[in-house]
Amino acid sequence: MGTAKLAKENGCKHFVLMSSKGANEKSTVLYSKTKGEVEEECKKLDFEKLSIFRPGVLLMKDGRQEQRFGEKMAIFVLKPISWACPTFITTPVETVAGAMVNCTVSPTDNKVETLEIADIFKMAEEKK
Repeated sequence: MGTAKLAKENGCKHFVLMSSKGANEKSTVLYSKTKGEVEEECKKLDFEKLSIFRPGVLLMKDGRQEQRFGEKMAIFVLKPISWACPTFITTPVETVAGAMVNCTVSPTDNKVETLEIADIFKMAEEKK
């Protein structure tokens, strides 16, 4: 929240927030609840435009340099799923980055837009 507040105080008109699939301030899952609370607090800052990205599990082409055992197992399981159903549960970081760039130059009438996994893939494919 500190970054969002600082951005608002310094004249930022369009704030792009990286949240998570399943974010919900009323969730009983701490991670999802925290992400949902941050989304709601950002909405209260009243940016001219707020874009909330809710990607799935973030995948990197070459993986991270340091990986824990659980991460390796998750990647092993998720890679075939992401190949078969790309917008189901995972989102490549390159896709999120491309969508964020496109989002900043796309005109919209929506003051607050929330992009779920499928929306992120679509936004990343748009040519600007």
